[in-house]
Parts: sequence; C-alpha cells; structure tokens
Amino acid sequence: MPTRVLVAPVAGGWAQSIAGVACGRPDPAVADAAQAEAVAAETVTAIARDRHGRTVGIEWEPLPDGASAGRVREGGAR
Repeated sequence: MPTRVLVAPVAGGWAQSIAGVACGRPDPAVADAAQAEAVAAETVTAIARDRHGRTVGIEWEPLPDGASAGRVREGGAR
C-alpha cells in the first residue's frame, strides 16, 4: 500500500513518485504545485482503494525546493 508520495517540479511539468508503487512522468497540463498534489492524491487514493480496499488521506509538507512530500494515512489525513 502507498505510504509516501513526492511531487516535484521537473522540466516539462510536475512529476510524482509514490513510495513502493509507481512514479509518473511529467504532465505539461499540470501547471502548479496545488494541481500536481491533487493529481497525486487522486492516484494514491485510487491505488489504496482499488488494489488494497482501503481509504486513505494525505498530509502534505512543502519542501524547500518547491516540491511537496505527502504522508499517506489510512482512514484519511489527520
């Protein structure tokens, strides 16, 4: 099950990496950090629900380089 997610600005858009599960290519249609976090949250929520039968939430923490780190918590963000 996903436990952490990283959303980072890269050439060509924003990339996401989900610990132990997947990583995504930059999508030029994703314009900013908030949108990138929303896309990553949708992905993590779908993986937890569809593959593991669980409901999760994400606690986001901004990083100094413009990236965001998210901690996945079962049952929702605290």
